[in-house]
Amino acid sequence: MSKLRRHLMSGAGVASALAGLLLYAASPASAARAYSDTVASGSYVDSAGSMYFESYGDHFGVCDNKADGAGVIGYWKVGASGTEHSIYDGNGFGNCAYEDHNVSETSTVYIQVCLRDDGDVKEATCGDWDHQYAGSPL
Repeated sequence: MSKLRRHLMSGAGVASALAGLLLYAASPASAARAYSDTVASGSYVDSAGSMYFESYGDHFGVCDNKADGAGVIGYWKVGASGTEHSIYDGNGFGNCAYEDHNVSETSTVYIQVCLRDDGDVKEATCGDWDHQYAGSPL
């Protein structure tokens, strides 16, 4: 085998291995997310609460973004007509509640977030349902 051919093959092998390593290392950063924010209503301001679902690892987070005395409740379901589950963050402004749930890679997860004050969900503050495919992006 000629010297030039060995160098080209060696270089191609290294490049291929490096590309594979970079794709493997970058996969968590390429996770897709769904977001939902609360909407303004009465004395409650826009985006006082937020929720996200991250497809890589099936992570859910619900966060209190405003010091308004209200907690934040997030709802999630698998499929448009799935059973609703909730995650509550009543720890005050600047805090979040996190949960991981095993979701089928072939499903779609729907999320929505609302404010909850003194145990009463403020329906008018609920954001729109957002959704995200639970499988890892290609």
